[in-house]
Amino acid sequence: MLTANLLALVALGGMAYAGVTALRNYEGAIRATAASQPLPVTPVAMLGTVDDADALTSVTVFVLSAGQQGGGNIVSLPASTDSTLGIGPVRNPLSSVYAAGGAEELTNAVESVLSITVNFGAVLAADELAPVLAPVSPVKLTLAADVLDGADEAPLYSAGENSLSAAQVVEVLTAVADGQNHADRRANIEAVWKGVAVSIGAGRTAPDLAIPPVDVPSAIEHVFAAPTGARALPISLTAEAQNPDQLDVDILDRVEAVFTMASIAPSAMTTPTPGLVFRLEAPPGYEDRVRVAVAAVIYLGGNVKSVYLGAEARPETVLYVSDESFAEQAESTYSFFVVARTITSDVPIEGIDMVLQLGTEFLESEG
Repeated sequence: MLTANLLALVALGGMAYAGVTALRNYEGAIRATAASQPLPVTPVAMLGTVDDADALTSVTVFVLSAGQQGGGNIVSLPASTDSTLGIGPVRNPLSSVYAAGGAEELTNAVESVLSITVNFGAVLAADELAPVLAPVSPVKLTLAADVLDGADEAPLYSAGENSLSAAQVVEVLTAVADGQNHADRRANIEAVWKGVAVSIGAGRTAPDLAIPPVDVPSAIEHVFAAPTGARALPISLTAEAQNPDQLDVDILDRVEAVFTMASIAPSAMTTPTPGLVFRLEAPPGYEDRVRVAVAAVIYLGGNVKSVYLGAEARPETVLYVSDESFAEQAESTYSFFVVARTITSDVPIEGIDMVLQLGTEFLESEG
C-alpha cells in the first residue's frame, strides 16, 4: 500500500501537507553544537516580472553556488502556480497573491510553495530588468511557440531558433496574449533561462565575489559570473473539482520541487512539518529512485532539507542519526528503506536529524 501511495504521490506531485506557513522555520530536534558541521550556504533570490499593467507574468528563483566562486542555478515556475499547494477548497495563484499584496507577499508565497528561505525578492518591470540581463545578451534560444502579446495576432517572435537582445528577452518574459494561460507560456520561459545559462558559459560578469549580494540584481550578477544550470519546475493542470472558479492556476509537482531545491539550495530549505529532518545521499544516476525516497519521507511526515547525488555506491542502506534517541523512531517509521545499519554520527550536520545513505539494493529495486 505504501509503495502504491508513493507512486501516486510522485506521479501527481500532491501530498497531505500541513502547516506550510506556520511551521516553515521549524528546524527539527537537532542541536547546533561546536561539533556539528554546517551545510554550505546557498543564497536565494526571487525575481518576478510584470507587464505594462503590473500583472505578474513569471517567477524565477536564482540560487547562488556555495562559497565565492559565482554561478549557480536558475529555476522558473509559472505565475499561475497555486500558492496553497492544492490544499483545501480555494485556489490562489501567485499572480493573485502579487495583485493583492505586492512583492513582499509574493516572496512569502514562493517561500511557502518551495519550502525555502528567500534572501532577496523583487518584482521588476521591463525597463528595470533589461539592464540586469544585458551582460548575457544576445541570448540564443529555441522558442517552443510563437510569442504573442495582448490582442495582436502577429507574433513578437516566432517559434524556433532566435537570437534576442536583453530587451527582447524581457518581452518574452512579459508578453501574454489575451486569454492565454500561463501554463502555455511555460515552455518559452524555460527556453529563455536555458538560453541565458548557455550564454553565461564560463562567466559573463565580474563582480567582487568576496562581497555578498545585497539585492536581486547583485545576486543575478553573481550567478552570471560562472557556469549556471537552468530548469523549470513541472506542474499539473488543476482538476475542475479543485478549481470551481476556473482560475488560471496550476499545481506544482511537490516532490520534484523538494528534490530540486534540496539538491541546489540545502541551506535555504525550511522544514514545514514537525517531523524529522533528512539528508538523502545516493550515487549519480539514480535520480528517479531518489525522487521516490523524497516522496516517502514527505508521505511519512518528515522533511527533506538536503539531497546529495555524488555519494559512493554501496549495496546496503545506512542511516546516520544525529542523536541516538532518534534510532528507534527512525527504524520503525522508515522501514520502507530497509535500513541495514543505524549509526549515531560523531559530527552531525547542523539542522539535519538523520542522513540516509541509500544503497543500490534500494536504488535498483522496484518497490
